[in-house]
Amino acid sequence: MYRPRNFYLGILISPIVILVGLYFFTFHFLADLQSFYKFKDSAPTPVSRVLHVELVVEEGGEDSTEKVVVKYEYKYKGKIYTGDRASIYRGGDNFGSFQRDLYQKVKLFQQNKGGQLACYVNPQNPAESVLDNSFRLSRFLVVLVFSLVPLGMGLYIFIGVLMNKARYFESK
Repeated sequence: MYRPRNFYLGILISPIVILVGLYFFTFHFLADLQSFYKFKDSAPTPVSRVLHVELVVEEGGEDSTEKVVVKYEYKYKGKIYTGDRASIYRGGDNFGSFQRDLYQKVKLFQQNKGGQLACYVNPQNPAESVLDNSFRLSRFLVVLVFSLVPLGMGLYIFIGVLMNKARYFESK
């Protein structure tokens, strides 16, 4: 079992590491999962026009993170709405060519060179829509690992410190 040299250091550090894991689990993994279930059964709705589309690339060492920034209009039950979400996942990523492919598809539609473009509308709130509602296992797994590793490490440190509490306060 892990035994840090200082009881108070272990008690101070472990909750911080646990909170980091909980943050990633709650605000990234569960949020993406909720978005997936919100849009997974939505019927495709044709996009009327694309107002703006760009591929934002953030350089970061060996890999660059890409994100599609888009604004589009669609008609749902006779009313025109504006959407700005490219996929169910918030933010960009560097997992394969997903972002580039989605950008190309939207750009071709905007230039009238592509066929049709559809978005997926939340039936409970028609103002919410996404262009791509696909499940990407790699994205879910990476976010899950990035949340469970710090969560597990923090719990391991915390339990280790508490189980060895007597050792820290023994008089020598």
